[in-house]
Amino acid sequence: MPPKGNDEKILSEEVPEKKSKGLLIPILLCFLLSVVASSGVSYFLLQSSKGSSETTLKANEQNDLIANLQKSLSQQKIKIQAIEDQNNVLKLYLRHSSGTALKNILINQEQNIQAYLKVMKSAIDDLSKLIPRTTDWNNEYQYQLDLAQKGSIEREDLLKLLKTGEPNEKNQ
Repeated sequence: MPPKGNDEKILSEEVPEKKSKGLLIPILLCFLLSVVASSGVSYFLLQSSKGSSETTLKANEQNDLIANLQKSLSQQKIKIQAIEDQNNVLKLYLRHSSGTALKNILINQEQNIQAYLKVMKSAIDDLSKLIPRTTDWNNEYQYQLDLAQKGSIEREDLLKLLKTGEPNEKNQ
């Protein structure tokens, strides 16, 4: 049997209430879902911007470090150039110093003495060939000239050793 009067009223009131509750829940769920989604997207974007800002910060630090290294290298190059210039000046001074100049003069004198002794030996030999019975005289003086020449070569070796630290390669 169909309901009458009051029963119809009750049924009609219950149905709209159920419809409004049924519609309210999906709207609420949709709202919550959109809030969660927008929060997630915002969080992701903030994290990526923090990451990019950290990357930018690291890149800036590396650029500063590279600039400092380049500055340091240029300063070191300037210092090396100054040291090389000083070294060249010192070498020039050493070459023209009185001690080195004196050693060069003495070495030169010994070489001149050796050249003179060679000429003298040759002249005595030629003289002994021209004058008869001078072989003993020639042998005596040749021996003395050989001793003088050997002493001169030893002095030259010693002077070169003092000058360069290397012995004379000329052994006659």
